[in-house]
Amino acid sequence: MKMLISTDLSAIAPFLSLFRLRSFPLLLVLLAFASTLLPLASAQLDKYAKLAGLSYFGTAVDNARLYNEQYMSVLQGSGEFGSLTPINAQKWKKTEEVQGVFTFAEADAIANTAKAGVGGMKTLRCHTMVWYKGLPSWVETTYSRDDMEKILAAHIQNLAQYFKGRCYAWDVVNEAIDENGVFRQSPMYKAMGLDFITFSFKTAAKADPGAKLYYNDYALESPSLSPGPKISITLAMLGTVKAQGGTVHGVGFQSHLKVGLVPARAEIVNTMQQFLEVVDEVAITELDIRHSPLKVPSTRKMWNAQARDYGEVVGACLDVNKGYGGRKCVGVTLWDFTDKYSWVPSEIPTEGEACMWDNNYVKKPAYWTVLNMFKAYAAGTSRRRAVDGGNGTVPELDLEAAAHRGPEGLPGLGREQTTKTVVATTLATARRVRSTARPGA
Repeated sequence: MKMLISTDLSAIAPFLSLFRLRSFPLLLVLLAFASTLLPLASAQLDKYAKLAGLSYFGTAVDNARLYNEQYMSVLQGSGEFGSLTPINAQKWKKTEEVQGVFTFAEADAIANTAKAGVGGMKTLRCHTMVWYKGLPSWVETTYSRDDMEKILAAHIQNLAQYFKGRCYAWDVVNEAIDENGVFRQSPMYKAMGLDFITFSFKTAAKADPGAKLYYNDYALESPSLSPGPKISITLAMLGTVKAQGGTVHGVGFQSHLKVGLVPARAEIVNTMQQFLEVVDEVAITELDIRHSPLKVPSTRKMWNAQARDYGEVVGACLDVNKGYGGRKCVGVTLWDFTDKYSWVPSEIPTEGEACMWDNNYVKKPAYWTVLNMFKAYAAGTSRRRAVDGGNGTVPELDLEAAAHRGPEGLPGLGREQTTKTVVATTLATARRVRSTARPGA
């Protein structure tokens, strides 16, 4: 906070000099007043997400970021995030690159960062046990069913037991089904068929009975996001796994989406409700919404469109909870919070700027839309509409208005506009104070 006030008040000081404020106490009063108008230091998304009914608002993080002081000041020092997810550190290639030799140093670094979080332990969402990518070369071969069972058992047991008691949830199986609703031909599937999924969940449940066990995938938010019947195939798969004795507590909606192509809020709610007929809870696990194609420089219109889309996704999670009268969509995780470290440009060079903070750690309109939505839900002051055929009502935020509200309801978006607002307000106050001050004070 000290650094923030110093930086922002340096922009105000030249204007104050115009009014010849020669009284040091008076100057202090004005600076203190200005500082009350700077809510940028710690808006605390996680705090308001919890007040709105979620268990956490979190972000994913990779190990290289842990050495960036500015990044860490947001990650740990702002109170924005109540949950962390390792992006790569717990994947198979990172933890068992050589068969039977387990290495957890990178994963421990992120787990310890969660433990050292502001206000105590942050929730740790652990990611991921079994994925068709990120495999060491020795797994990328042909195995018999029995051999694959032994490989999966050893890997899952070691991961789960090592982090036992630290993981709120595990993404046990990740992206087993492609966009067309076809099971991916991974080494696990080739050896065991669909049974590899059931086996993985059974093994994880025995190794860490206290963790919530998730199936995690993308393009589950709406049928419009995939050319094939991915949602229905995934639902059927989960039903089969549970019928065979597998423990699946939740489904992770990754939500890697594109601006302007985000499904309507009601569509996302409907899909989440379908999955909640099969599992106990759902979560948004890897949220980012990218511009496609990316136009540089970005425009305010682009930012506001992105903000609205973020509001649709996060609002759907909140709507689900209102519809059920309890916490069923438990939390939201960003797939990193700043464009500086977004995965998108390296994977899709023509797309990008998917995160809620830009490359310079400035909060975008999407940030304020989500924050204002949480505050509206927490206060119970937003407009209401039916989303379940009249069986109940849930609040709906006016997203267009939210996208144009800045910090704490001040007009404008981002640090530049906020500083201008603070300057204008401070100058007006200075004029009023000066008019009542003694001459020469």
